[in-house]
Amino acid sequence: MTAPICADGCCTPTSSTKLEKNFIVALILNGGLAIGEMTAGIILGSSALLADGFMNVDDTAALILSIYSERKTRQAPDERRTFGYKRMDVFAGFVKGCLLLVTAFMAALQAMKLLIDPEPIQGIPVMIIGGIAIVVNFVSAFGLKADACCSLNAKGTYECLKYDVIGSVAVVVSGFLSYYYGFVYFDAAAAFLIAFFMVRTGWGVFKEGMGYFLQSAPEGFDYGAFEKAVKQVKGVTSVGDIHVWSQSPAEHHLTCKVMVKIEDVCDCDRIISTIEKLCREKFSIEHATIQPIYTEQTLERFCKAR
Repeated sequence: MTAPICADGCCTPTSSTKLEKNFIVALILNGGLAIGEMTAGIILGSSALLADGFMNVDDTAALILSIYSERKTRQAPDERRTFGYKRMDVFAGFVKGCLLLVTAFMAALQAMKLLIDPEPIQGIPVMIIGGIAIVVNFVSAFGLKADACCSLNAKGTYECLKYDVIGSVAVVVSGFLSYYYGFVYFDAAAAFLIAFFMVRTGWGVFKEGMGYFLQSAPEGFDYGAFEKAVKQVKGVTSVGDIHVWSQSPAEHHLTCKVMVKIEDVCDCDRIISTIEKLCREKFSIEHATIQPIYTEQTLERFCKAR
């Protein structure tokens, strides 16, 4: 079977505190970049710089939410939220997906405006600012890469920053072509390319976030393989009512009922412990709730009155 996200050592997540620090560094870098690109885009009349600036404004807002949600995930469970606040990680990632889709629409509108009313582009300044953006986005993305498969919060930001690098490359190419050929439509093409990457990334994160909110099973979970493995446990005659869902990319839950035929009262504890170990080691599910159902023979053996 295909292991769920963050299984089998696909990544080594950092501590929540260190992840928050990485978010803060990325916020400082991208906040400054967003202001610079938006200002330069307006002054230079570059649609590509404005589109890239929009993306970095989106990143800045997303990073503020990331820091807040990362702090909330460390908050202890209470009577109202017995699972704690770990799903804030998913909420933050989901919001980032939505922001990307909205920002893509704004970037596309800006590019369409340039197509209708072309303006001259100052190629060299655009190339310089685009080059700075490549470095800033690369450094920010690199700091979040290790946690991207274990946190939708980190993944949403990492994907945004990764495609920001591509978008910034498009800005540099646009500035180069505009400078040497004086053709402003290259700038519009770069803006449309950035909008495309926004939609692609935003939709993926949005869809994954919806999967967590709808309590979908981890991707690749094999019900048939799980049922077969449980039936091989000594004393289990059948398994049913299997429910699997993900609380976050790194936390998966399972509940099921197992029909058991036992010879000793201690067998039940052994069966449950064996299935829980099976869930952890083979199916990457740390939180399993197993409900034993006793066969007629077992009830007759151990119960005076059923």
